[in-house]
Amino acid sequence: MKRIDFRRIFVVAGLASLVIVYAVLWARMITDYEERTGSDFISAYAGGMVAKVWGGEYVYDLARQRAVQAEVVGYNLAAGQVLMFNHPPYLVPLLRLLMNGNYTASLARYALVMAAFYAGMLAVGRRLLRREGWGRGETVVALAGMATFYPLFVSLLNTQDTALMALGGFLWLLGFLTGRGWLAGLGLALTTVRPHVTVVLALPFLFRQRDVFGWFCIWAAALGLVSLLAVGVEGIKSYIEILLTAAGGEFYGMQEVAMVNLVGLLRRLLPDLGAETIRLIGWGAYAVSILALCLLWARSRKLEERHFGLAVILALFFVPHLHYHDLTLLLLPLLALVMVTVRYGLLSASQAALVPLAVSLLLLFGSLAPALKYNLPCLLMFVLGLAIWLPQKLSPLQKPF
Repeated sequence: MKRIDFRRIFVVAGLASLVIVYAVLWARMITDYEERTGSDFISAYAGGMVAKVWGGEYVYDLARQRAVQAEVVGYNLAAGQVLMFNHPPYLVPLLRLLMNGNYTASLARYALVMAAFYAGMLAVGRRLLRREGWGRGETVVALAGMATFYPLFVSLLNTQDTALMALGGFLWLLGFLTGRGWLAGLGLALTTVRPHVTVVLALPFLFRQRDVFGWFCIWAAALGLVSLLAVGVEGIKSYIEILLTAAGGEFYGMQEVAMVNLVGLLRRLLPDLGAETIRLIGWGAYAVSILALCLLWARSRKLEERHFGLAVILALFFVPHLHYHDLTLLLLPLLALVMVTVRYGLLSASQAALVPLAVSLLLLFGSLAPALKYNLPCLLMFVLGLAIWLPQKLSPLQKPF
């Protein structure tokens, strides 16, 4: 009697389920007027159209953003109803190129560009896995699980620029592991699409591997020059004002209760603490997490994959503002986890390759339960943090990194 290959069944059924669900959700979004115009993309569309019509220096002008968004939704918006464009100015030339008067076509083009960035991320992931000696089959399964990662799809459904942050994270790890500080610095610079995340990931390199921090500063300066050329000095000032407004946590669309970080967890579990108190706790914990990573970097004899994975997890959990699509960056600690568990003999490559797909299915089905949707990712980060730090101690091989 032929033996049933349960692994193959899991891979085929799991991937098919995810692809079908994603196709249905995407088709519903792109064909439904309210869903299409209610997505986060409308802020990027407003930024691109303001730059195209009035010029880059006005990109962060909320009155002009409101005018564009009102035209899209078909009714006047109050000042507090504008979904602010608060993304870095160096994205403005790309947005200006992709946006036109057809909102739906602009959304599709932008989603395709973000998908291309994700393809680049997967190419880097393939390079890292092949570098570990993984076979073609195991590599394909692992990459398929990453490509169908639920938060990644959420970022495409909302047409967010999370792909740049994820690509940057993978380049950061590849650059470090291959001894190319310039590449690691470039990766860190790309994560500045979420500057509050970048601060956590970059500052520890002041205490070890300063060449990475130096290259990060060089690449960040280059992006700063692009920003200056795109929006001018006044535009840069307006961008900083937007960031300060966002830091207050009160602007339209923030939805702290739906965040998948410490602030969101406290808002859901301890609402009686009050929003201001919770934000104060959140910012304090954010500062402590940065100091803890700096201390860890300074005291570690050698930086390894687990350090990078832990840094990403702490960044995601403790940053004051984090939404579901940003969890795409969890692919980096997941990648580090599957590599080190195989290296230390805790899992075979064929077993470890299933981890991204299994986590994606867990998050997808967890999102169907209101009590789990935003709390499960917080638990996942805790478990993943432990899992990525323990293989060296649990390994039956006991060989050094």
